[in-house]
Amino acid sequence: MAVFSSAFHQGIRSRLGAFLVVVSPTIAAHADLVQTWEIGEGQSSAMIQFDFLAGNTYMVEVAFDDAISGQEALDLIVADSNEAGFDFNYDVITYSFGDFLVGIALDRDGDYGDGSSPPYIDYWHYWTQEGDANWTESMVGFSDRILTDGAADGWVFGTTDAPAQIPAPATLALAIPALCGSRRRRKP
Repeated sequence: MAVFSSAFHQGIRSRLGAFLVVVSPTIAAHADLVQTWEIGEGQSSAMIQFDFLAGNTYMVEVAFDDAISGQEALDLIVADSNEAGFDFNYDVITYSFGDFLVGIALDRDGDYGDGSSPPYIDYWHYWTQEGDANWTESMVGFSDRILTDGAADGWVFGTTDAPAQIPAPATLALAIPALCGSRRRRKP
């Protein structure tokens, strides 16, 4: 009986260890809020979130007046990022049906992929959120998505998981100073 019990427990520990190895990268990939910024001007705002495979999450609040698409929001981030104190670029492949985002570089993080390598998830997954609703994987491209006041777009690389819930408890200490120290640019 002792041999069975020992082998049984060793098998459980082995499976548990494998489970933790498989699950841990997914959990860690959405754990660290690195920085938040505010760009643009206007009475409306939307939050754009970027979750990199390395585990770093960045958030950019985009202010605007007239309706903008998800792609126009990224263009606005590119245009205003240096003034706001960070580096941001993105890369697309243009197809007849629209643009496919394949790369994002933000400060020290960058991920690039088109989903052509197994397990075929190495690309930027596009998520949307309206108000307090849950994140949903977008059924339209970012050039067709129209942002409304209070909306959020999430870009997650290399996993099918929804964007991180921010602020995560471990990163609350980082988020509070960033939010308290920033000011919102609004038109009078």
